[in-house]
Amino acid sequence: MTAPRPDAFDDLVLRHVATALGVAPADVAPGAALAGLGLGSVQVLALLGDLEDVLGVDLDPEAVVDNPTPRALAVHLRGVVDGAGPAAGRPSSSSERSCPR
Repeated sequence: MTAPRPDAFDDLVLRHVATALGVAPADVAPGAALAGLGLGSVQVLALLGDLEDVLGVDLDPEAVVDNPTPRALAVHLRGVVDGAGPAAGRPSSSSERSCPR
């Protein structure tokens, strides 16, 4: 898979957060806390699952705790896809995704 260009990660995260919230991507502030935007834990897990499917990587739910804004999450995802993140190289697993670690 070809890695998306850097700003594509921002667009990707904003699109998925907006979908989870039922709003337009333009209505999601990149620097706003995900919890402050109204995403609950179930929505965050679904968001991570969607991002895992799109990017083909396994993401630890702690990624949202450590990267609590759409912009920070996009930077983290860029690192994971580029091989610099802690989840890089791990195959995606739907059974692991359903249970927080």
